[in-house]
Amino acid sequence: MRVIAGSAKGREITAPKGSNTRPTLAKVKEAMFGMIQFDIEGAEVLDLFSGSGGLGIEALSRGAKHAVFCDNDRQAYSVIKSNIEKLGFTGVSSLHYGDSIALLSELSRGGKRFDIVLLDPPYALDLENRALELLTRLDLLNEGAIVLCEHSKENPPVFPDGFTVKKPKKYGDSFVTKAVFEGAEEE
Repeated sequence: MRVIAGSAKGREITAPKGSNTRPTLAKVKEAMFGMIQFDIEGAEVLDLFSGSGGLGIEALSRGAKHAVFCDNDRQAYSVIKSNIEKLGFTGVSSLHYGDSIALLSELSRGGKRFDIVLLDPPYALDLENRALELLTRLDLLNEGAIVLCEHSKENPPVFPDGFTVKKPKKYGDSFVTKAVFEGAEEE
């Protein structure tokens, strides 16, 4: 796996061995970043369910201000840490080991807010929907924040109120849905 564009373009990143993670294919990653290419510069990014960290690293390479990574697999955590260090992104990233859903409460208590959220959870566990609900309820999204969710055809994300959702795009067996957070409506 390689970084596609930006300051680390062409540099190799490692993926965890085994079947616990499913790295985003290069063509899917390229398509995802094509959807947000003009929104990355200076953005605060959350790469939840990080796997290899490839999505957050791509965002940092393309000019994101800071990226938060989280994975609950010990090997994935080690690989992400190694990739971040190897590419020189230690000072612009935060890495968390543990439950990605539980991390959202911690980030909220710390006052974090994000401009871009990259969701690529294990398919069929409904983690993306739990994450989406908490991202809005815990006020973790800046107005205009973009959420990109990679998912299967059988389990599309359900976005809460406050999002403008684009039609999912198909890439092989994967789908990517882009949504923009406009904020909750005033009552």
